[in-house]
Amino acid sequence: MNLDGQSAAVHADSVEAAAYSDLFDAAPASLKARLGIDVQQHVGATPLIAPGLPTPMFNRAIGLGLAAAASDADVDALVQVYAKAGSATWWLHWNPFAEPTTMPELLQHRGFTLASRRRWAKMLRGTQPPPTIHTDLNVVPARDDDVAPVTSAIAQAFGMPPFMADWLAALHGRPRWRVYAVTDEQRVVGGGCLFVDGDNAWLGMGSVVESHRRRGAQGALMALRIADAIAAGCEHIVTETGEAIADEPNPSLANMKRCGFATVASRFNFEAPKR
Repeated sequence: MNLDGQSAAVHADSVEAAAYSDLFDAAPASLKARLGIDVQQHVGATPLIAPGLPTPMFNRAIGLGLAAAASDADVDALVQVYAKAGSATWWLHWNPFAEPTTMPELLQHRGFTLASRRRWAKMLRGTQPPPTIHTDLNVVPARDDDVAPVTSAIAQAFGMPPFMADWLAALHGRPRWRVYAVTDEQRVVGGGCLFVDGDNAWLGMGSVVESHRRRGAQGALMALRIADAIAAGCEHIVTETGEAIADEPNPSLANMKRCGFATVASRFNFEAPKR
């Protein structure tokens, strides 16, 4: 399936929403209860909800205005969803291909503000083979006994609370998910995840602890997951990353472009007004 500019941007958002929906469904019951983890389909959007984890990464709405033009009442509905859940901080993503085109101005009139990380680059690639990226670390599918140290390393590398390791560990062996390990001899120093859904794939949670960065592992981890997605029959592979602020370096985006990803949308991150 060939995708034009708008279709590619819409498709990239829908694949991300599917991956995060399943990620939220996978959370252990104890964490769901403790953190208020929930995912919904509402007014054409996918609200991710985790009031006990007060970061926009896990409290954000994807896809509003893509299936049909959004209205002020739709925004009201999302505001109520997060208010009812008790999420004090959340983002509303706005894809530049969403309708109506006046929504960014309407959101700001309502008190939404652009986050400090104003935009995320939505990235997509097809089935061209990934480059060979050399690293002196080992990048391999995680074994059962790797999972706990892998997910702990991912949580550490992202600065997540330690309990996130248990959540990510629930993905190992789950249909549609694959977990990968980065090791330095016997020490686990990073990892990442791959979500495969029919002919679509999503790459996420790829990270390496600070002591082992700049050794090629991130690029090699990305290339391996791309190759595995293609081998699984995926035609479209999606990921995303924050765009640079001012002239800061952006190695994540550079790795994505090196691995054949192209930007299909530069998506706004609107932070909801405080209640």
